[in-house]
Amino acid sequence: MSVKSVLSTLGADAKKVFSWIGSTKGQSVITTGEAVAEAIADGVDPGLATLNPLIANWTQEIFKVEAISAAAGSQTGTGVQKAAAVTSALTPAIVAFAQQNKLPALTAAQIDAANTALVTFLNALSA
Repeated sequence: MSVKSVLSTLGADAKKVFSWIGSTKGQSVITTGEAVAEAIADGVDPGLATLNPLIANWTQEIFKVEAISAAAGSQTGTGVQKAAAVTSALTPAIVAFAQQNKLPALTAAQIDAANTALVTFLNALSA
């Protein structure tokens, strides 16, 4: 039996994923996670806290694309397409974030690398 990634597990039943995210417990976990991330960012560099909304939106988009793929029955072997869907949806927000914070514009390869890193991080949570 193969080990499923956390995204595959969550995406297997889109209804459960969205129910959990909307539940009191789901919202509590999300709020706590955001508070911890903000506290860490503030301790390291107060400017990092501005990343929280972007990362939260990015994570939600990853879960949304995974859930849509699962509901369509096309979850396996579609990593490239799912990554493209996520980065396509998030690129305008990433560009806006860079401009607002006077950062250099990211290349498509850098955005793809960041997306891969975030998916890898989310998968690691299941270990």
